[in-house]
Amino acid sequence: MRGKKSLMLLLILSLSLVFAVSAYAQRTVAQTHSFALEKWITVNLSVEGISVKEIRFYNDTKTTGGTFGINPTRGPYMNFVIYNDTHHEVDYGIAVALFDKKHKLITAESYTHPGEFDPGERHEGTIIFGPVNRRYRETSYFKMILEIY
Repeated sequence: MRGKKSLMLLLILSLSLVFAVSAYAQRTVAQTHSFALEKWITVNLSVEGISVKEIRFYNDTKTTGGTFGINPTRGPYMNFVIYNDTHHEVDYGIAVALFDKKHKLITAESYTHPGEFDPGERHEGTIIFGPVNRRYRETSYFKMILEIY
């Protein structure tokens, strides 16, 4: 009888661990998309009610107006809008890696939101691809990751 209880407890603990790891893994989502300059790209990247619907890449000589204001940086960059459609605060991070047609990495960069992202809020952000960008125009596709924590 005692062996059966121990076995049952072990089974319950094992299943709890599997569900906990599975739930944590669902807090990160990744996708691959074709690259395009100066066009809105629909990504619909979403995890637990936090979503990035569209992004836009710009080349190294472009400055923007309108929604995002003037971009004071030089160098290629990406604009995104992220939404919190949940009922709780979260923090998030976004990473983007650019690849050429031969699947070689060109550059990668990330953005981490400072502070809490409140329910119902919408944030606009910019990821700047720093000095490692000589091959930026050779980009064929990109991989994008959204993580909440």
